[in-house]
Amino acid sequence: MSKEELHQIEELPDLKVAWYESYKCLDEPLLEYVWEIANHFLPDYEETDKGMIPVESSAPAIFANRYAERNLSVEERYERSKDTFKGTLEEYKKREYRKLDDSFKEKFLTNEDLQNTIEAYKLDVSKFWYLLLFVYDFIEDIGTNAPALNKSVLEDFSYFHVNLLETTSITLKKNNKKSYIVEREDTIRIIQAALQHFINTYSDIIHSGQDRETIIEQLKDIGLEGFIRNDLSSKISFTDKFSLDISYKKWKFTDMFLFFIERRKATTIPNKKVKVSKDKMMLVSRLIYTVGYDGKRYNEEYDSEGNKNRMLSNLLRRYKNEKFPSVIANYYMVVS
Repeated sequence: MSKEELHQIEELPDLKVAWYESYKCLDEPLLEYVWEIANHFLPDYEETDKGMIPVESSAPAIFANRYAERNLSVEERYERSKDTFKGTLEEYKKREYRKLDDSFKEKFLTNEDLQNTIEAYKLDVSKFWYLLLFVYDFIEDIGTNAPALNKSVLEDFSYFHVNLLETTSITLKKNNKKSYIVEREDTIRIIQAALQHFINTYSDIIHSGQDRETIIEQLKDIGLEGFIRNDLSSKISFTDKFSLDISYKKWKFTDMFLFFIERRKATTIPNKKVKVSKDKMMLVSRLIYTVGYDGKRYNEEYDSEGNKNRMLSNLLRRYKNEKFPSVIANYYMVVS
């Protein structure tokens, strides 16, 4: 029996769901691990009488579609997208498209050190494979040729949005003097709901797949004409692209996988005649090697002198006092 035959990946079926129909993916067992990460890192939000609350993420449906489309022609992708894309085939062909990359599947399956650790943690190898694909695809989405966005505007807006959702009063100033204070809960909730409606509308427009001119016209319709010429011009100018440094990709990758593995414990594998690593950081390090974010040194538990591999730990320590860069996704409809 070859190494490839030792571990088999169950094929994820074509679920044929739109991005807003993620609830239809809830019963797909192969996406169990994807849901766990997506609901924590990429949640959607719903307005309730208690304010905005996180709900099931749309990311699993987006991922499932991207996986199903990975080997399709542009014409076949167009046919699949007719429910959400209203333009012509020629307009569709003008869109930039990044194919979901699963080229490291054999590397994943034949890495016995990695597979032994997956087994020690009692993880389902198929579910874990789709989790790896999802995390990698998301990080490539935010980190490779993503639409550029003015960093200071994004940080200020994100900070304001997060704090507004939790605020109990709002103070207005004029000429640096307090002119009005809002403390009524219902008034604050109206403001919160209005901002969230704007965010949702804005997201729907920029992720609609329409041409740049149409997007600009629709942004003008919701009152962003002034911002188009100034602060938000970098966001809607799709000629400017942004790419994360590889060290930042490894940072976010590690953050997501450590969250997934932190509550799990490895056990001894019966009848195993080789040493099996139960080190969580080593598991993530080998996954980083698998997707190609670093070389074989990340796959080796010890260096040539017998010292424990601390490369990933040292990387995270270097950034422990830094804030992760502001990023925006092409496909997964989040700002992080």
